[in-house]
Amino acid sequence: MKKILIFLPFFLLAEVNPFGAGIQSAENGEPYGLTPQERAILNNKKAIETLKKELQNVQKKLQLEVVKYDEQLNNLNVKVAAFQTLVDEVNSLKTEIASLRKDVTKNKEDIAIINNKLKKLEERVLQLEGNVASVEQNILNMAKQQNENYMALKEAINTIIRQLKNQKPPTPKEALKKAKEFFREGKYEKAKEYFLYTLSKNYAPASSAFYLGEIAYKRGDYNSALAYYKKSVEIYPKKTYFTPILLYHTALSFEKIGNKKLAKLTFEKLIRDFPNSKYAKLAKNELSKLQ
Repeated sequence: MKKILIFLPFFLLAEVNPFGAGIQSAENGEPYGLTPQERAILNNKKAIETLKKELQNVQKKLQLEVVKYDEQLNNLNVKVAAFQTLVDEVNSLKTEIASLRKDVTKNKEDIAIINNKLKKLEERVLQLEGNVASVEQNILNMAKQQNENYMALKEAINTIIRQLKNQKPPTPKEALKKAKEFFREGKYEKAKEYFLYTLSKNYAPASSAFYLGEIAYKRGDYNSALAYYKKSVEIYPKKTYFTPILLYHTALSFEKIGNKKLAKLTFEKLIRDFPNSKYAKLAKNELSKLQ
């Protein structure tokens, strides 16, 4: 693994700087010193592109549904035409029945034949009227269903658009509180989103950068952890409640990426500056392994 020479800011590590510029990633050669704002911007761009693609996919689906809707509308028009044909036939038969009824009064000798024909015609009319009612109901049901499908799809798209336009971000204070809650619950991905947000808003930036380093450390991403720890120290070089654990995890991260020299120096700094902390005791144990 490529060795890295780095210098801590003079206000924390006077002898050696494990956060100096030039740390190279073991995987891709990118500098550890990238700012979280740059990473957040890159992540936001990717998120926006994803949302755009999702919106485009929904719009494509809507276009397909519109095409299907037009096809079904054409089928509906065909059925309406067939319905009109049935209606015309019924009216024609009714006219014929009326004519036959007149013939009955004129030709009594043909009453039996005419009555038989009338009976058949009336049965046919009843059958056609039943078919007409069935076709009419089917047409109404199809029209209702298509309209409901179209409106549901339209509302789904409008909902997505409203969410994209009206999504209201939390205040930095709310975001920090939420981020710490997610961190305590072990929901590191959600916690990371909120800590990146507070860091981008410069709200409790040193604390936000520290927690981002902790999330990266817990996930085994030691390169990113070092970058965030470095950022936290640069923002607030004075001692804080989290400085001992920051130094301890910094040393362990250096050890994990193969830089035992900087790991040793960081352990020694932790023991010297915080001799009574529990992390100093842990650092002594780790240091004994590096002798």
